[in-house]
Amino acid sequence: MNAPHDNHSSAPERSRVDGVSGSTPERSLTEAGFDALPTQVAILNTDAEIVYTNQAWRRFGDENGIQGPAHTLGVNYLQVCKSSDDDDAQTAVAGIERVLREDQDEFSFEYPCHGPDEQRWFTMRAIRFPFRDTEFVLVAHLNITDRKESELRVATQNDEIETYNQVNTLVHDVVDSLLDGVTRDEVESTVCDQLASSHLYGSALVVAPTLDGDGLSVREASNADGDAWVDALSGDRTTLPELDTALTDATVEAVQYLHDVPSVPDGLKDVALDGGYRSFALIPISYLGHTYGVLVVNALRPEAFGESERHAFEVLGETIGYAINAVENRRLLFADTLTELELTVGAGSTLAGLASAAECTLDVDGVIPSPAGLHCYLRVREAAPSNVVDHAETTEGIERTRILEDGATGGTVECTLTESPLRVLLDSGATVSPVRVTPGSMHIHAVVPPETDIRLLVEGFTMAHPSAELVAKRERDRTVRSVEGFREHLRTTLTDRQRQVVEAAYRGGYFAQPRQSSGGELAETFDIAGPTFHQHLQAGLNKLTGLAFDESRH
Repeated sequence: MNAPHDNHSSAPERSRVDGVSGSTPERSLTEAGFDALPTQVAILNTDAEIVYTNQAWRRFGDENGIQGPAHTLGVNYLQVCKSSDDDDAQTAVAGIERVLREDQDEFSFEYPCHGPDEQRWFTMRAIRFPFRDTEFVLVAHLNITDRKESELRVATQNDEIETYNQVNTLVHDVVDSLLDGVTRDEVESTVCDQLASSHLYGSALVVAPTLDGDGLSVREASNADGDAWVDALSGDRTTLPELDTALTDATVEAVQYLHDVPSVPDGLKDVALDGGYRSFALIPISYLGHTYGVLVVNALRPEAFGESERHAFEVLGETIGYAINAVENRRLLFADTLTELELTVGAGSTLAGLASAAECTLDVDGVIPSPAGLHCYLRVREAAPSNVVDHAETTEGIERTRILEDGATGGTVECTLTESPLRVLLDSGATVSPVRVTPGSMHIHAVVPPETDIRLLVEGFTMAHPSAELVAKRERDRTVRSVEGFREHLRTTLTDRQRQVVEAAYRGGYFAQPRQSSGGELAETFDIAGPTFHQHLQAGLNKLTGLAFDESRH
């Protein structure tokens, strides 16, 4: 608010109050009292001219570079306020005029008065009072910055709590939606719609990498122009480093005051300007090491997405990823027919290059996605695993190799692939098994979820790996195994002693927490030594988990 509040009346203007005698007049005592106040005080006459200010008023003017002398006695306070285009100054004018007209005895309002290096807030109070048959108006400006900052902190905390509660509600809604047989599209649409309808956010969309890994596509959008958002990045995830980090590292990235952030492309700033939002968060939708895409949430608040808010969104991203994984697994589980694809990839794949260098055959026994890459378990044939590890250590794209089972002409090696053709298929919801790698070639058998766009999947796969080729595509009926059939398979796979030991451990509470039976107690049941019990138990559990994870045993 632009108005003079740093003036001081000269001695001739000072009045004495009748009834006080002696060498220390009441006027001087009053002035000393006003000067002791931290509040800035001025007195106006009926023409709104300043006739007195206290020391706090003058000091504020000196510290903030007021133009003219500090004792701007006779300055018309209302005229100065009226010359300002500041809305708060006009509010002050209207209020003081009502007090001068005796429409009301006093007037007050709060206003900001920020300096170049700090933020400040004040309360202005105008109070009419009589003195010697003349009306005056006392104008006081009380610094309420401490109170205002406290209120803002409380408001921010309340917003964060409300946001946290809203996101938690979304998490429950997403989980509950699994009971209704929803699709991935419906899961993503539900999240975007609920976020965009919240007063805390302006819009939301879900973007995902294209199958070739380089481009971006919009899957869902609510109250947002998804195509304009992607076009602003030229369809390239690396154009926005925060987006690339969210997809690569599966971490929540927040951009506040986005128009001041150099890494945000100008085109995206224009899209934000059109939408009126000033910050956004990028939430990876991931589960078990696989990132399905990124949820983009746009906020009108420039300082949105504090720590607790980001944590809530992290949980939401993981929950959406879990929901999508469950939907796709359920589609595979309950589908009457399955689509099988046979694909080959030439020497361009990392594993095919490794098989050539080591002169061996590799069977991929299992793959586990993670943020670090793809953990692979390779059955080595026709070569020593140590030879494969030696070549893997010098092969680009392979990390963390170790031998699990060693032999002169075969064994098992574990490694992490930073890139692999298998990742493209896994990201689309497919299962891959078996996979055989020979020198210069990889042969992949994949089962894809129902309703998958096979043409789009194959096109994306071959774009990402130009040496890839679709060899065969076929539909087959699902083989349904009954519970009794599985138990019969279990009985024929485990030895009698292994089955007895595993069942005794289960029924005896060996796997419970806290444990209800010790290994030694269970061993006494069979009159065997403790180490023998553990050998049977380990062998039985190994076969049991193999039935769950080893496709070759089905």
